[in-house]
Formats: sequence, C-alpha cells, structure tokens
Amino acid sequence: MAKTIKTIDHNLIRAFANARNGLPAIVDQVEDGYNSQPLRIHFDEIDNDDDFDLNPVSWEVFFVEMQNRELALAYEEDGDDPYYYEFVPANA
Repeated sequence: MAKTIKTIDHNLIRAFANARNGLPAIVDQVEDGYNSQPLRIHFDEIDNDDDFDLNPVSWEVFFVEMQNRELALAYEEDGDDPYYYEFVPANA
C-alpha cells in the first residue's frame, strides 16, 4: 500500500517535481472560461493534451502562492501513478 505524503517543505516538493521532470506553473484559464489560476506541476510526459494554458512560474512565485493559499502538496510514495498529486489545505 502506498504511503501518502503531505508536505509544505519546499525541498520535498522540488524533489517530487524534479524526479518526474516537472516544472511549476499556474493555469491561465481553463477551457470553460473559469479563471481561478490554480497551481500545477507541469509534466511534459503526460500533460501535452491539456485544454488550458499554463503559465510557467519560478519556484519562488509558486511557493509564495502555495503559502498565500494555505496549500500543501499531497502525493503517494511508491503509488501506482508516479505523477499523481493534489493540493490540499495545509492546516487540515
């Protein structure tokens, strides 16, 4: 069974992304026109067919946005999908 990791640690988040060739991004606008600017880690290997525009950002901007939105990154260690992650409330 995979272990879920929930973290706000910048080094762990970067390591998760770097191990999968992921880069920090913010969604400009989704297909239906709703513009909430959610955070994303963009993986070239799997995200090529997305229906929204990604705005690459620096890790510094990404982490400021995570902190402002009070988010943590949750991912499964040794899970079935190595690219799976989600943003969850940091204080929950």
